Amino acid sequence: MTDPLISISADPRTSQESLITQLSGAETLTELPAIVDISARTPPNPPPHIQEQFVGHSYEAAYSEAFSFANVVGEWSAKNGRGALPTLDLILDFGSGWGRITRVLLSRGVHPRHILAADVDQDMTALVNVTLPGITALTVEPMPPTFLNDATLDLVTAYSVFSHLSPEAHEAWAQEFGRLVADGGLVVLTALDRAFFEQIQWSVDSAKTPDATPAAKSLAGAFADLAAATATFDQGGIAYAGTGGDGVRTGDFYGWAAASKQYIEDAWGAAGFDIVEWVPSGVLFQQAAVALRRRSRSAPPAKSRGALRTAAQRLRLRN
Repeated sequence: MTDPLISISADPRTSQESLITQLSGAETLTELPAIVDISARTPPNPPPHIQEQFVGHSYEAAYSEAFSFANVVGEWSAKNGRGALPTLDLILDFGSGWGRITRVLLSRGVHPRHILAADVDQDMTALVNVTLPGITALTVEPMPPTFLNDATLDLVTAYSVFSHLSPEAHEAWAQEFGRLVADGGLVVLTALDRAFFEQIQWSVDSAKTPDATPAAKSLAGAFADLAAATATFDQGGIAYAGTGGDGVRTGDFYGWAAASKQYIEDAWGAAGFDIVEWVPSGVLFQQAAVALRRRSRSAPPAKSRGALRTAAQRLRLRN
C-alpha cells in the first residue's frame, strides 16, 4: 500500500523523493553558528541603503542616535524602579527594523536570550536572525495580538515607531502591551509632537522653491489640510496621514502620526499605563521621548480626562 504521506508526481523535480534528495545533498555545516557576542566579534551591518531606508542614517550617525536612546532608556528604567538593562528578564525591541537598537542593547550587556525583536517586515526579521544569531526576531502583523504570554515583558523600546502608526494601530498596540508588559514594566517610545507641524510648514514653503529636496516635497504633501491637522492635535488628539511606506507598510496603518500628550495619556491610560517621563522634541531627540509604566493589574483603572475616540481628538487624512 502506498504511503499516503508520499505524493507521487509525474514531474520528478517536484516529487517528495526528489526533494528528499535535494535536501539531503545540501551543504553540511562544519560547526554550529555562534551566539552573537559583540565583545568577541562585531556583527555585520546591512548595506547602507537599508540602514538609511529604515532609520534615515547609516553607520556612525545611525548608531550615535541609537546609543543616545539606549542611554535614556537605561536611565529611565533604573530611575523608575525597573533596574539596569542587563538585569531585566525580557526586553522587546518593537519595530526593530535591521536591528540597530538590538545591537546597542547587546553592547550594553544584555544577553541575547533576554531580547526579542519584532517587526512587520519579514525581510528585516530574517536579517536580524542571520546577523544576530541567538536573538529571537518575530515577524508580527500590523495589528495585534501576538502569541507572547501575558505579563512577560519588563521593557519595550519603540524608537520612531508610534510616530508612524495610525490611531487604530496605535491604540491596538497600546492595549497589546498592556497585556504583555509586567506590572511596573516600562514602554519607552518616541512621538511626533507639535514641532512636527512647524517642520511640515517649512517643507511646504521649501517645496515651492526650485531646489526643494525630495524629502521636503514628500513631507509637504503629507497632510492635505495642515490647519485642520494642527487643530486636532491642539485639541488633544492625533493627526494621521496614511502615506504608507516601503513594502508591507501600507497606508491603512503606516504614515505620519503626530500624537498629543493628552492623546497618549488617554490611549495608554486605557491600556493600564501612566506617563512617568515626557521630554519634548528637540531636547533629547528630534521626537518627544516618553516613558509609560504599567500599573498594577489590581489597581483601579485610571480616569481619562477626555473621550478617546471622539472626532475632536482624531483626524485621519490621506491625499
